Amino acid sequence: MKKRILSVLLAAAMVGTMLVGCGSSSSSKSSDDAKTESSDEKKVIKLGVRDNADQVNAVMDAIEAAGYKVDVTVFDDSNQPNVALGEGSIDINWYQHEPFLKAYNDANGTDFVMVEPKTAAPLFAMYSEKIKSVDELKDGDTIALCSDASNKARGLHLLESQGLITLDDSVETPTQYDIKENKLNLKFIEADMQVLPQSLPDVAAILCAAAHMVNAGLDGTDYVCASDDAETYAVGFVVRKGDKDAEWATGLAKAVQCDALADYYKTEKKGTMVPMWELNK
Repeated sequence: MKKRILSVLLAAAMVGTMLVGCGSSSSSKSSDDAKTESSDEKKVIKLGVRDNADQVNAVMDAIEAAGYKVDVTVFDDSNQPNVALGEGSIDINWYQHEPFLKAYNDANGTDFVMVEPKTAAPLFAMYSEKIKSVDELKDGDTIALCSDASNKARGLHLLESQGLITLDDSVETPTQYDIKENKLNLKFIEADMQVLPQSLPDVAAILCAAAHMVNAGLDGTDYVCASDDAETYAVGFVVRKGDKDAEWATGLAKAVQCDALADYYKTEKKGTMVPMWELNK
């Protein structure tokens, strides 16, 4: 498992840094077996993230002001933060939306849960270097989908909403094999969403979260069409089931609901992530 650990003492008050400290861990894969500390014993929260580590920097002052310290591990793979959570090497992770979490739980027999309040709703859209409208798609064109089950299904539902395909409505998380009608005989390839923007020159269009376009140095708002299901795909902190109501977990989730994070989404993510506390106003 390839990972990078970002570590610096918060006490040094260095801008854009993350504190590393010591905390207990567990080797269990199950939330029922994992041993967790009580809120007054948890001196440092072990947090796992993906390519969103910079947003932790954006809210570090708010986290510190709420009385928490975090030890951040950055993972290179979309499943590894959940693997680490099951093993007990981290206490909490912050990178995934609820359908991704459900798909992981179903596939791996885990019972991880998302902590309330949730953080943000991500924009998901169709991007292309070749077309400006879905009406310009041609017979036999290739579309690039996300390789993970939940985002693949989200992309297919977006195609269905545009009248391009019809899905088997009895399947909760459809794949391309659940397409009942494909008017343009579209072809599909798959890739990890983090690298999906690299496929743009080779396909008619990709279906991707806007934030990953921004991460690739592209314009996340320059899309062909967008989904209208952002709230369904809310991103938040995820823990083992026994920690769902732990004071440190809910406290951390509340601490990041701040102006600094809202400003980060507007400037660094170019508005491709909408804070839940603004969405629910």
